[in-house]
Amino acid sequence: MAGGERGGLWGRLVDALRGHERGRSPEEGEVWTYSPPGAPAGYRQLRVCRVPDGDDFARLTWQVCDECRRGLVRKIRVDDRWQRRGYGSRMMTRALRDCATYSWTTTKQSEFGESFFTALAAATGIEFSPESRACDHMRAARGAARGEFRREPPQPYDSPGEPRWTHQDGLG
Repeated sequence: MAGGERGGLWGRLVDALRGHERGRSPEEGEVWTYSPPGAPAGYRQLRVCRVPDGDDFARLTWQVCDECRRGLVRKIRVDDRWQRRGYGSRMMTRALRDCATYSWTTTKQSEFGESFFTALAAATGIEFSPESRACDHMRAARGAARGEFRREPPQPYDSPGEPRWTHQDGLG
């Protein structure tokens, strides 16, 4: 087999375990969905789901208050199998869109999360303080319904096939 391709059932099984589908890039087997806030400064959520089962393997929940110019990352999760493939970085790129100049904080993070946000801060120049500073508008929006999930194009890398931040940054 040319180029290390595996044939037959065994090859398809190995590819499936690695999350590949023959003839498709890994991104073709995923759907990105976004739920906008149902109230000003309310919760937003971005999910990355595998096709065809629809189970999410990456999720980001955050709030943005335009009045106070503040962003708060409530929860970011990427399943172990999908970590170190740029999903966390790409989800954060989406969250920062149009509000990268805001003051950003996060909720308490795991050890891995702390290293992720430290590397993200170094790569973006944005401090992600783990002090979870919600403004009054964010607190008032707790419990408000979120908007309906809608499909969104996958967040691009800066260059084809490459994450925006590299493994040297601790992000990739």
